[in-house]
Amino acid sequence: MHFRTVILMSCTALALAACKTDLTKVTDDQLVTLLSEKSGFSDRPARITKRTIECVEILSGINQAVYKDAPAELTGAMKTDCRKRFQGWLDDPVRNSTELQLADFEREDLAERIVALAEEQQAAQNAQRQAEQAEKQAQREAEAAAKIEEARVELAETTAAWESLKAGLLERRDVLVPACAHLTGLREQLKETDRRNSLFNKGLPSVCSSNPLSPEIRVMEGFDKRLAAFDLDKAGGLYGARVPQVPALDMDKIDQRILAVMSATAEYEAALAGN
Repeated sequence: MHFRTVILMSCTALALAACKTDLTKVTDDQLVTLLSEKSGFSDRPARITKRTIECVEILSGINQAVYKDAPAELTGAMKTDCRKRFQGWLDDPVRNSTELQLADFEREDLAERIVALAEEQQAAQNAQRQAEQAEKQAQREAEAAAKIEEARVELAETTAAWESLKAGLLERRDVLVPACAHLTGLREQLKETDRRNSLFNKGLPSVCSSNPLSPEIRVMEGFDKRLAAFDLDKAGGLYGARVPQVPALDMDKIDQRILAVMSATAEYEAALAGN
């Protein structure tokens, strides 16, 4: 009994030496579990926070230069708050699986180890954040490339359809321009021989009243410019540019106008032949 009392007294006298907690038996994972916490509303994993680092610094004195000008009352209050914080964690069996005591947080070697762990955590989280950002950027670029390729295919299809439609329009214009000119000439001839002919009770077909198909030609020229100005690269943006839609040009209606001109031409030719 006397021997055991001597041992206890020795440990009390050498509390900061022989009876310190053996930190080599405390793993990094145990320290991380004990000291990590979620930060605000962040969805990041729990980590050793800046507040915890400040606590180990002020309790151990490892960063004394930072706190040397702080009033004693302030540092005292901070130390008290930090001790309460750490004691609460030490008393939590879910957090704490170590043999650490509150006094251990005043040790420089433990404080430096905790700071190093926090720096490792921060570096790992920075690397993870960069990797996530790189992945998101790669995903955005892939999506943009897919949109551009989709637009490229659509543009090719639109251009082919438009060229076919435009060719049909120009072909009909090439028919109507001389046909209207010929009809106008027949009308002038008939005026010279038979001014009272009933054909003068009605005008020429409307398509011949001005440049044949001029409204449609303006639409054609405008759409040509839109196609030429379309930027495929802009199709890959968040609000990607859309390939212009082929304008509606009613070829059947234009064909009916051609037939009307041909019919009127036949009437004027018949009238002239009868004079």
